[in-house]
Amino acid sequence: MASWALGLLLLAFAWNGKGMFRYYCGMAPLNIKVVGGVTSAQGSWPWLASLHIGSATVARFHTCGGTLLNQQWVLTAAHCIQSMTVSDYTVFLGRQTQQGPNPNEVQRSVLQIFIHPSYDVSPVNGSDLALLRLNGAVQYSDYIRPVCLADSVSTFNDTSCYLTGWGKQTQAASAVSNVIQQTLVPVVSRAQCQSHFPSVNISAAMLCAGEPGKGICQGDSGSPLICKQNSVWIQAGVVSFGDICARGIPDVYTRVSAHQTWIRDQVAAAGGSAGVAQIGFSSFVSGAGGAISSSSSSSSSSSSSAAGLRHVTLSSLLLLTALLG
Repeated sequence: MASWALGLLLLAFAWNGKGMFRYYCGMAPLNIKVVGGVTSAQGSWPWLASLHIGSATVARFHTCGGTLLNQQWVLTAAHCIQSMTVSDYTVFLGRQTQQGPNPNEVQRSVLQIFIHPSYDVSPVNGSDLALLRLNGAVQYSDYIRPVCLADSVSTFNDTSCYLTGWGKQTQAASAVSNVIQQTLVPVVSRAQCQSHFPSVNISAAMLCAGEPGKGICQGDSGSPLICKQNSVWIQAGVVSFGDICARGIPDVYTRVSAHQTWIRDQVAAAGGSAGVAQIGFSSFVSGAGGAISSSSSSSSSSSSSAAGLRHVTLSSLLLLTALLG
């Protein structure tokens, strides 16, 4: 085998110590180049999941995003779980469009749901996370791959990351976006974020990002905030709540790195140590290894502000309910 081919193979797979190869997390071979605030190319975000809800009497529809952690686990937001009846949910992976053909898509039903126990105490305390165990393993391809999760020592100061999802593009839109949207947003400090949400404690378990004209909207909840370091994409946050779509107030994400232990524990309890070993945690270091800085992203940010994603799904209602007590 030619040396270049061997190199590509090693980039695509990692030895798991048990006599088998597995895909590296955070690798997106079809995502050659991305720019802020545009429709994404097919296969650009191979870990992105579309969570649909419905029943025998209610037609299924996209309600939230999520990310594939390994062949049988998906991470999303706790507030996306409107029913604990597993048959109400369908997860689509390898999906590009909500209405057209998706030749690279697979779908799975949900076997188990795990909601972070602290979420029941308050939906705005930084524990807005849920894990979905799929009813069957999915096969990896260029269009379906696991994401890397930020580990407990990761930092995101002066960093810009990508928000991806099918959320509405304006507050007034009648439906979610048909095709995956992507936009580059700067991470902002807790102090700056706190000034916009005086009635909520912006804790260390939260991460804030966004700028005028660029943010989350209905349909984006549970979707990932993804940061690139060298050639690896690392998930920093899960869309939790915000204000009016892209008004300029930063959006709030559940910080993935604050929940590494909880994620590992749930997967180990339900799926065993093998499932945990297949989930990739990586350290993201601000300003290191090709991370996108806020200053270097400013030019693409201004040119894409009208086309980026916008604000929250059910989370605005959750925030209002929580604040009114």
